[in-house]
Amino acid sequence: MNNKNEYKVKFVKFSDGERYPLLINSSGIPHWYVTLFTTTQIRNASKAPNTIAAVLSAIKVLLDWTESFNIDLELRFAQRNFLTEQELESLRNHTQTKSTKRNITSPKVIPLFKNSEKSRSIIQKNMDKVTSSTQYIRMSYQCEYLEWLAMRIIEQEAKFIDNPTLERIKFMSKSYSARRPQKSIASRETARKGLTENQQFLLLEIVKPGASINPFSSTLQIRNQLIVLLLYHLGIRTGELLALRISDFDFQQNTVVIARRHDNPHDPRSYQPVVKTADRRIPLATQLIKLVSDYILGTRRKILKSKSHDFLLITHQAGPFEGQPLSIKGLNKVFLEIQKAQLKELSSLTPHLLRHTANDRFSQLMDQRGATSAEEEKMRSYLMGWKEGSGTASTYTRRHVEKKAREAALKLQEHKQIIGGSND
Repeated sequence: MNNKNEYKVKFVKFSDGERYPLLINSSGIPHWYVTLFTTTQIRNASKAPNTIAAVLSAIKVLLDWTESFNIDLELRFAQRNFLTEQELESLRNHTQTKSTKRNITSPKVIPLFKNSEKSRSIIQKNMDKVTSSTQYIRMSYQCEYLEWLAMRIIEQEAKFIDNPTLERIKFMSKSYSARRPQKSIASRETARKGLTENQQFLLLEIVKPGASINPFSSTLQIRNQLIVLLLYHLGIRTGELLALRISDFDFQQNTVVIARRHDNPHDPRSYQPVVKTADRRIPLATQLIKLVSDYILGTRRKILKSKSHDFLLITHQAGPFEGQPLSIKGLNKVFLEIQKAQLKELSSLTPHLLRHTANDRFSQLMDQRGATSAEEEKMRSYLMGWKEGSGTASTYTRRHVEKKAREAALKLQEHKQIIGGSND
């Protein structure tokens, strides 16, 4: 049986600038109960749009599962017929999968076996799985929604939930919650690090306008070099880069302001890139701010449609979006092209990896200057937009200390024979 509805998360923009994600079906109609849930329980709790989108993505996985097995949650709950242990186990297995488009004939749909171990063995053989952290988050949001929906449906029908029914709802919720995997603890050894020095050199060479290895057309080379250099040197986030406006740059003082402008009604993008944390003003090297100026007065100025706004980075491709602010999808396409051009050396390149790289370079600079850990942490927190004392900056400081400790351990071994004594 094919799915009746193919749900997807879509951002809409209200007249006051607020961006609000909705879960819509193939006809473009928002799911009634899901929208009611996210509005009353998530949005009204002052959660960010991205958090709401994460909740919707988790519920989408749930709805994909119900469609695959022809389960009508609203009807079931109205009849006080809650999800069984067998169904909860099947749903749990489904939340492990990366792909969420399912139908009953697909070999990737896990049957409702009575033996839960059999279901788990099948999923391990046939499916690519998400991380345990992703599954934990999915199941947590699904659990909240299932409990809320069951109570909402019964309250609509009977205006009152008797204690035995309430206990059965809570039992379903707790039973599903107990199936969540253990939260994985990030390993210091496997923590994501920035580019190596060789990778950095190669990247900066690739994006030079006119370079023989530059994968971009001549009309995009100046903009794309600027994108890479701003991320590489400033360590700003993707949203912060795309939210930059020409007016944020002070060409007299050589500075740029990273400013919060959530729900900006003048930003035409439905999914608005935003500054995630604190505002800050960052100084720019003379050469870097000249590149910004050259792009504004040169390449960008030639796109007539760009005059309707002052967002720095724009779409250059001819079509309906020409001259509009560059989207997150457009930015990711830039990095995909670099990956494809250098599969061996830069296959894992992403915008956020350059933020890690900037932090690694900052650690090296602080080490050269003899800065204390406290000084380094304060400066890093300011430049990266983190709240001082939040602990985020100390993660990078600790990583650099660990790297120096490993180097010191090798130095100690170099000064002594590894194996002492005679070989006789």
